[in-house]
Amino acid sequence: MRLPLLAAATAAALFLLAAPASAQTESEPACNAGDAEACFYTGAEYAQGMGVLEDKQKAVTYFLKACDGGIPDGCSTSGVLIRAGEGNLEKDVIKGVEYQERACAMGHVDGCEWALGNRISATSEAYDLKKAIATARAGCEAGVEKACSWGRNWSWDGSKGKYPDMINMIDAGWFAERDCAKGDIMGCYIAEQAYANPESVAFDAAKGLKYSLINCNDKGNEGSCRNVGGVYLDIGEEKLGTEYMRKACGMGHEEACIVAADWERYLAEVAARDARIAARDKAINDLVSAGRYGDAVATALHQLGSKEHAQKAALAARSAGAMGQIQTADLYALALWFPSGSVRAAADAEMSARGTGLEGTFGTGTNEPGMADARWKDLYGSSAPRYSSSSSAPSAPQSSVLSASDAAAQTREKYRWAHCTMKGSNQSAAVCQ
Repeated sequence: MRLPLLAAATAAALFLLAAPASAQTESEPACNAGDAEACFYTGAEYAQGMGVLEDKQKAVTYFLKACDGGIPDGCSTSGVLIRAGEGNLEKDVIKGVEYQERACAMGHVDGCEWALGNRISATSEAYDLKKAIATARAGCEAGVEKACSWGRNWSWDGSKGKYPDMINMIDAGWFAERDCAKGDIMGCYIAEQAYANPESVAFDAAKGLKYSLINCNDKGNEGSCRNVGGVYLDIGEEKLGTEYMRKACGMGHEEACIVAADWERYLAEVAARDARIAARDKAINDLVSAGRYGDAVATALHQLGSKEHAQKAALAARSAGAMGQIQTADLYALALWFPSGSVRAAADAEMSARGTGLEGTFGTGTNEPGMADARWKDLYGSSAPRYSSSSSAPSAPQSSVLSASDAAAQTREKYRWAHCTMKGSNQSAAVCQ
């Protein structure tokens, strides 16, 4: 709007230079009828004496009418004239800058530059760093890219230390988000730094994870990939966290290589353990399904050495009324492994039914350390079967990026919530259940 309006005003000036002064300008009737654009032309005509006597005060009156009508050039031009005190205007730098700030908030690039230049200049009467940030925000929201980048740089590092009083992580994050949305690499980086650091006053787990992922996946930043991996490992997304650590490693992050290798080793051990458990479960389930309860108990006792599977097989036999399939020696072993409870009761009942007279003598009563095994050796010539836990898990690597403090626990939960509610639906993930 600004250049066409000024060009039109200049053309009108050339046409009217020789014309005698009149009571009103050519555009004035249309302005008085409510045409905001005509008000700008009227202001230009009074400012330059186009068909009327030059009158800067009257010009500003019409420029401000245009401004109020949504013409940013009207705001900005008023600011220029008042700031300089041109013609019959009283110089007022602060008021002039305020009009230019209005123009900036309407998306006027020059208005932003003039207003912000005065707000950050210690030699200007309008010097005010807080208002500079507010104006930059308004201009940024109105689509002025320079307002976004200036506000971001001032808030992030004081524009490399020139304005240390302007450093503010909350403001830096706000500006950086908007720059990042336009594909600006620095904007994405600052957004991550402002939001992902738990020690930052602007910390926001959801935004921190969002911008860390953008910088890792879209910008190829190795540190961001390492950060994402650390967050996922902390919240229990071990496979996903390991994948991002490996990705960071592939980009050259040495520490991530070590972490990735440790977790890959651990996950392989977990997978192997799970496979062993699945094979054991299948062995017992297949025998039970086939009605071979005695074989199921014997397999659990002598091949698997699994108390968990022995219990499952014995209780299945009891439920099926098939305790008679279990060998007497295996009943003794069950009594030894289960000093009390439903398995022990079932074994004792079956031994009593067989008339062995040994029910209750394994695992209770006078059973001093080693006596049960000694009796077993007397009966069978070998030591009694031993059991081990089939569900013991490998030890996970210690690679947390958070401490064990309450604050860290709260941060971890915030990141967990962010992950589980992030677009893309992670709600089915185990850590989200």
